[in-house]
Amino acid sequence: MKRFKRVSAVVLGLALLFTPLAPQTVAEAKVVWGNQELVKGQIGRVTVLKNTNLYNIKNNKLVAARKVTKGQVFRVYSESSKFGGLYGVSKGTYAQKSSSIKYEKAPSDKIQALGGTVTKKSLASNISYPQVSGLINKPFEASYNRKFLNIAKEAQKEHNELKEQEKEDRKNGWAPGPYSRNMTYSVPYNQDNILSVAITNDAYAGGAHGNAWIDTYNYDLLKARQISLKDIINNNTKLNKVNNYIRNEMIARNKKGAQFWVNEFKSVNLKEDQFYYTSSGIAIIFGEYEYGPYSNGIHTFKIPSSVYK
Repeated sequence: MKRFKRVSAVVLGLALLFTPLAPQTVAEAKVVWGNQELVKGQIGRVTVLKNTNLYNIKNNKLVAARKVTKGQVFRVYSESSKFGGLYGVSKGTYAQKSSSIKYEKAPSDKIQALGGTVTKKSLASNISYPQVSGLINKPFEASYNRKFLNIAKEAQKEHNELKEQEKEDRKNGWAPGPYSRNMTYSVPYNQDNILSVAITNDAYAGGAHGNAWIDTYNYDLLKARQISLKDIINNNTKLNKVNNYIRNEMIARNKKGAQFWVNEFKSVNLKEDQFYYTSSGIAIIFGEYEYGPYSNGIHTFKIPSSVYK
């Protein structure tokens, strides 16, 4: 087959042993508002300024349910003008509008960010891909979903071509293991309107071992655009710091048994290297045979944001 050279390949799963990301089928966006996570259905929060009560409504009257103390914070899920103003903090329990509490409405961009849910879809048992729902920008949502469906269709096409090639090779006297092309995905980051999706691929086309690689896609959900590595590492000072960090990490890993060709690493390629967001910064991925032998596998270097900010 033209698309896959006959490098050595063992087992399809072998390639996945080197991938740093586990498949994830459903991912809910996590949004932080101040020091508290915003949850679906939440419209705001109440902070207790003075000791007061929370209330229930019984026989159309407010009845004290329990005491709350200064400094406590409650999520608000509903708002009503009854009894001078009520904020629903749980089912049937309310904070009453007064000088004893402070109500803050959740920012609209934070609420909107909660809408994004990434769900697993499959074309076959070996081809899965992400689809997103609940985004405010529906044209962007549709474009995103088309993109990943098309990527999955291409992987399926390659798989079918490999199976045809396998038949031909067997007719010609080869005795290869089953050829295959697999695709799955993970969601390493889905928070604060940033979504990172990593597509894990592997293929076997005969030989001693297969090929595995990871393609990443990073999005700003508010601006409805894809983020490049150059958007993050946007000047030479930052780039040099990241390069030095990775070089030192390679040296450290070599001491533990890795085989990085440190002298061959000159710089991160801002146009081609794959990356995704993490809770503390970004992670940059180097594939098989990049700066080391095949036995190195796929390596991920997590870069704290303090390095490049």
